[in-house]
Amino acid sequence: MQPFFFLRHNGKFIKMHFHEIVYAESCKNYVKIVTTTQTWLVLLPMKQLEEHLPPSLFCRVHRSYIVALEHIMAFDHATVYLKELSVPVGEQYKTRLQNCVTILSGESRAKLSVSETGMECLLEKES
Repeated sequence: MQPFFFLRHNGKFIKMHFHEIVYAESCKNYVKIVTTTQTWLVLLPMKQLEEHLPPSLFCRVHRSYIVALEHIMAFDHATVYLKELSVPVGEQYKTRLQNCVTILSGESRAKLSVSETGMECLLEKES
């Protein structure tokens, strides 16, 4: 698969590299594609855009939003935090986002203490 596609915009075909796309937002019959350098508004169904974006790089998080995994700063059950924008997570898309990324987590949180000599460590469980 090529790492880009072309969009038709004002009679021209504009090359759009996947790594430049930050997110896409559905605006009725149009899709606003926000890249690292500019914003494009194109007449295109969101579904069609979603079908052409690699699922290893993008995730649909709401019926109106597709985000680039590379540009996600953080997320919780309700919101995806991009560098300059917070995007809502739709109810039906919550597990999809968690399945798109690698999440490292432990069963309990612990506090690590190091003695003054630095020779021994004590692991205390937080309550």
